[in-house]
Amino acid sequence: MFDDFEGVENINHRRTRRVGFELPVRCKHGLTRSTVMLKDMTTHGARIEGIPRQRIGDTVTLFLPELAPKLAFVVWSKDKTSGLEFELPLHENVFANLVADFAIGHLQRLELGRPETDAATQAKPGVPPARHAA
Repeated sequence: MFDDFEGVENINHRRTRRVGFELPVRCKHGLTRSTVMLKDMTTHGARIEGIPRQRIGDTVTLFLPELAPKLAFVVWSKDKTSGLEFELPLHENVFANLVADFAIGHLQRLELGRPETDAATQAKPGVPPARHAA
């Protein structure tokens, strides 16, 4: 299935669990800045869509929400999708916050020990959440 991805070896032997995202982020590749879609991420890297095929070893700078620019290297690329390895892994707490705030679904909050933050889950038992007039 992944035979046609240049540079992919042992794709099933990841260091950490991948988490799905659908998050537009800015990136810089070469002299070009663009917006790409962050598709999934681990503490060690990410998969992005939206820039033409990159060369293995090229550098990409990702501008993740509320973080300093993150330097990464292209480890595989096909069409407009690239796999990146961060120069330095994300700290576990930083990654947990990104997952809790931006990952697909809300189960990640519970799996990583972060409680839900919407008003309904914070309401006292027996007290319905406040409703706003439409």
